[in-house]
Amino acid sequence: MSWIKTLLFVLFICCFPNWIMAQISIDDTQNADQLVRVVTNNNSCLTVYPATATGSPIKNSFATFDKNGSNFPFTSGIVLSTWEAENSTGPYNPAFSGSVASWNGDSNMDAILGINSLNATTLEFDFESATNFLSFNYIFASNEYIRDYPCSYSDGLAILIKDITTNSNYTNIATLPDGTPVSSKNIHPAISNSDPTLAKCDAKNESYFGQFNTDVAILSPINYAGQTKVLNAQSKLEIGHKYRIKFVIAEDRSKAQFSALFIEAGSFTSKINLGKDRLIADNTAICNGETFDIKTNMSTTYAYKWYKDGALTPLIGATNPTLTVTQAGIYKVEAMDTSGCVFTGEIKIEYAPGMNLKDVELSKCDDNGLGIAVFDLTSVQSIITNNVSSTTIEGYYTDNTLTVPIVTPTAFEKTTTGDQIVYAKGINSKISCSETAQITLRTMTSSRNQTNLPTPIIKEFAGGKNSIELITPSTNAIYEFSIDGTNYQKNPLFTRLPRGNYLAYIRNTSNCEYTTYPFTILDYPTFFTPNGDGINDVWKIENFDTYPQAVISIFDQYGKLLKQMMSNSVGWDGTFNGYPLPSNDYWFQLILNDNQTINGHFSLKR
Repeated sequence: MSWIKTLLFVLFICCFPNWIMAQISIDDTQNADQLVRVVTNNNSCLTVYPATATGSPIKNSFATFDKNGSNFPFTSGIVLSTWEAENSTGPYNPAFSGSVASWNGDSNMDAILGINSLNATTLEFDFESATNFLSFNYIFASNEYIRDYPCSYSDGLAILIKDITTNSNYTNIATLPDGTPVSSKNIHPAISNSDPTLAKCDAKNESYFGQFNTDVAILSPINYAGQTKVLNAQSKLEIGHKYRIKFVIAEDRSKAQFSALFIEAGSFTSKINLGKDRLIADNTAICNGETFDIKTNMSTTYAYKWYKDGALTPLIGATNPTLTVTQAGIYKVEAMDTSGCVFTGEIKIEYAPGMNLKDVELSKCDDNGLGIAVFDLTSVQSIITNNVSSTTIEGYYTDNTLTVPIVTPTAFEKTTTGDQIVYAKGINSKISCSETAQITLRTMTSSRNQTNLPTPIIKEFAGGKNSIELITPSTNAIYEFSIDGTNYQKNPLFTRLPRGNYLAYIRNTSNCEYTTYPFTILDYPTFFTPNGDGINDVWKIENFDTYPQAVISIFDQYGKLLKQMMSNSVGWDGTFNGYPLPSNDYWFQLILNDNQTINGHFSLKR
């Protein structure tokens, strides 16, 4: 039988080489100080005081680990677990029945997380900060990533830090950026079970979940059902203060499914906090054209070197604790103290795209020579914003510091004799930035041009509804129109004009040259009733006798001339050659002078 066992062993080795190589290796013989030296990489620039570790009374539940050729994210580091550390070696085995003891929980973690813990493993030590920032990488792994466990409860994980110098309380930094504590309950994909007795729940902070390790075809490096992605714990520090940090992993309420905290070797370092990255994606990018100060908030006693975009050569002349930048990039600082210790910090700076607002000019004609004119500032908004729909004008101002708003930008009165500059503040809904454009207001003296203009067109000729369209010269210029010399409009059509004499003005807006000529609006009846009752028996134009040179001709629908009258005529009685004409519509042509002809129609009713 011995040869059969030997054959099976050889087949096992040949057919499942990944089983052997996919496991992390564990060394549970290391004491607390040795664990600290691993996570700090024995950094001589970090002042660390003697450490303590607590855990399982049978075998150490804390240890160092090595990825051992597996695909585990960390090359090496330390592990704290809620069972014996040696049980953390993969692959995941749901039927594993290794040695598991019972021991106490941790009161500090219970107070902060509000749980009732047991089987707590801790690593605790004091250190002194030489910079203003602490950072390290870790992974939370747990057998609670099976069944419906993530829907209801999770083992406890806390990384507690407090300032001993100021005697502060512990703060948990094992949290997501929004402050949510790290746990299998708070980080998991959607949990959907076919078993109706098991709960279901939606995903929660799924972007931080790494993977399940339950697929037997994919051998996992660790003996836990699931794990988070690599997470980063960080804390702001006061330079020169003494801190205490405590890593804790524990079961919550009952010993059932076990969990572990993996910390990357060498990632526990004092760094320089340069602040959060300023990114377009989260709307914190620097606004176009602005400068930004990257601050170390450290003293001038350090020797500083600044680098940009991974360059090996430092920026020339950049040797201060603060660097002022005007360009996007990844900036890194190195600060060396008098003992030769070097501390680093890094920040990514992005610039929001510019809105490219355009400066514009608005010109108006000065009718009284005082330089006064009323402008509609909003009329050039689309030009200023380049017709970009996401860019709008938030307000108009009289000063370049944007402190004196213009209350009525649709009717802003320029009162200076020379040009006046006002300002438009543009904002873009896609970025938290604003830009300013200038609007130059200019008035020009009006001057008369003697050019002859075409005869205006009478659009409608009926009492109270008369309208007239002024005809512009045959040029490409832009004109404005008036019938009183004061109130101008862009539309050459004037409606609902009462009868009377008018003076038309047509003005070139580019140079304020204008031409003018008179025109007349007469009134006439739209119908008449020649029935001998003395009311509306004849059709005539009111005040026609005031135009002695005028001639009016009346036609039927076929264009036949029926009657021609001079200005002293008493009107038309609706007859032709002595015979009464039938009820119908009739047309007229009124010639007031050589350059003004009016056409219209009326009804004869019997």
